[in-house]
Amino acid sequence: MRHSIKLYILTAVVCIIALAIVQFFLIYNTYQLLDSRFNYVEKGRIGEAYNLAIANDKLFPGGQPLLDSIIVPQYPYLEQLYHTNPKSFDTAAQRLVNRIIRELVQHENTDSMLKAIKASDGIKDSLLFALCIHRLDLRFKDSPYVNIYNRFKKYPLIPASRQKDIGLYICGNLQQLSENSSASSLVANSPLPYSYSLSFSFYADPYNRRTLVLQQMKYTILPGLLTLLAVITLFGITLFKWIRQKHLSDMKSDFINNITHEFNTPITAIIVANKNIQNEKTLENKQSVTALSEIIHRQAERLKLLVEKVINIAATEKLALRITTTDLNELISGILAVYSLNTMKQAIRFNFHSSGDPAMIETDTFHFTTLLQNILDNAVKYNDQVQKEITITTRQLKDTVELIIQDNGIGMNSITLRHIFEKFYRHQPHLSKPTKGLGLGLYYVKQCIDAHGWTIKVTSEPGAGSTFIITIPSKI
Repeated sequence: MRHSIKLYILTAVVCIIALAIVQFFLIYNTYQLLDSRFNYVEKGRIGEAYNLAIANDKLFPGGQPLLDSIIVPQYPYLEQLYHTNPKSFDTAAQRLVNRIIRELVQHENTDSMLKAIKASDGIKDSLLFALCIHRLDLRFKDSPYVNIYNRFKKYPLIPASRQKDIGLYICGNLQQLSENSSASSLVANSPLPYSYSLSFSFYADPYNRRTLVLQQMKYTILPGLLTLLAVITLFGITLFKWIRQKHLSDMKSDFINNITHEFNTPITAIIVANKNIQNEKTLENKQSVTALSEIIHRQAERLKLLVEKVINIAATEKLALRITTTDLNELISGILAVYSLNTMKQAIRFNFHSSGDPAMIETDTFHFTTLLQNILDNAVKYNDQVQKEITITTRQLKDTVELIIQDNGIGMNSITLRHIFEKFYRHQPHLSKPTKGLGLGLYYVKQCIDAHGWTIKVTSEPGAGSTFIITIPSKI
């Protein structure tokens, strides 16, 4: 049954995880689609203003004079290399591109230009921007344009761009560049014999672009998340109720099995007492007959109670208690008298040290009897001594009574101590004789203790016996 529960939980968890993954990919793909189609409404105005700002310039205000001062002096040298040594031309061209980038990065004023555009156009959004060069060509006398940089190529001497296929990053704080974030893309060239052609783009996006895209997806995200949450919640509630119901059902079955097992005690006592009564010598002793008759009467009553308890437990989910005020010492004495009779053929010595004065407690005598008998059964069962010895002590404290049961059995290790009150758990020591049982005795003891609101403590060491200490509120 435990394996089936684990399999059910594992299967449900895997299905929920699979559903979550499917939901994630659906939302992610929707986000990617909307992000690729996202179009900033102010981008057109920004692009127009940018084009006006560099109408007679390149890249940014003052960009063309800077480029001219770098490129124009290099024309004769580069032209000679182009015609005589193509390999050296490529190296020189790459070094020229690197120098252009360094100078542009050092002297760019794009940020101040963008602030002026926003102020003049009344744009109050916080913007991210970027300025990139895509292509650079040189033109010599009597020759077509010669490409010295192309964003789709890799160059040994030119550092790779931040983003693939974007180009040379000049300035800005916009990291992810795409076509729909481009505010302006220009190609500047000249028909003069010695000139250069420059392709570049200016990108602009709101800083909260991701938030804006997610806002567009709110009617996709919210239903998906709510559906997933509902599935997880329903699974949790169903699993909790199922486990709780199973626990209650198991508890009921365990109690029935345990109490049914206890039928053997009164039946054995009745059989033994009846056999003794049939003895001629016993019949001659009126006092012995009376004592044996009382034992038969008490055990018959106990048998009747057992039947009633089985019926009650089968009809209820809780351990029902019938509380009465009882003298603990008298109750234990009666239990020991019957138990001694049932185990008279075994070498067991019982020592009972009472507190002297009556120790009045509130308890269900039936369940208490079963509780104590279960502890005594374990003390006898897990004992390899020739002379088994069990000592029961009651000690009156201020507001409580302590019931202490000690034995000289085989004892328990720390692992066993952690599990002795678990249902179906059975200690498997090396004994001269195999032990029988359902592993329900001490589980039932713990249920009785909890139902009464008492506490129980167990101390034990292998080979040194065990001690059970039950603390019971006294009724003074």
